[in-house]
Amino acid sequence: MRARVESSSTRAIFHRVVVRMKAHLEHDDDMRFRASADGGAHILFDAGDAATRRGPSPMQGALLAAMACTASDVVEILRKERVAFTSLEIEGEAERAKDSPRVFTKIHLHYRIRGDGIRESAVTRAIDLSSEKYCSVGVMLRRGGVEFVNTHEILPPG
Repeated sequence: MRARVESSSTRAIFHRVVVRMKAHLEHDDDMRFRASADGGAHILFDAGDAATRRGPSPMQGALLAAMACTASDVVEILRKERVAFTSLEIEGEAERAKDSPRVFTKIHLHYRIRGDGIRESAVTRAIDLSSEKYCSVGVMLRRGGVEFVNTHEILPPG
C-alpha cells in the first residue's frame, strides 16, 4: 500500500471546482474595443468622449453587468415562486471615487416590478437572495468594498 502525500496547495486543487471563462477583445478604432466572451455576441465598449460614444464605457459596462446579473436572478426567483409579474425594470446609479483609480464606492439599484397581487415579501426575498447570495457580479463588487443600496416598488401592470 502506497501512502499519498499532499501539500496544502494540492489539497486545495482537489477540493475546489474551477470554472474558466475565455474572452477576447480587440481594438476597433479610436477608444473603441469590440469584446466577446466564450464565443458569444460582441459588445462594443467605448472609452472615448461621452458625446461621441457608440457603446458603454468600461465602467458603465460594469454597472450594467451588475444590473443584468441581479435582474436575471430576480426574474428566476420570482418565476420559481410563481409570482405573476408583468415586467421588471431597474434604475441604477453609481458613485465613484474622486481620485484615480475612480472605482465605484456606492451603487443604488431601484427595482420596479409590475403586476397584480404581487406580495411585498416575495419581491424583498428575491432581491435579498440575489444581492446576498446569487449575483456574482454584485457579490464581487461588494467584496471589493462597494456599498450597495437596494430599493424597490411594486406597480400595477401598465
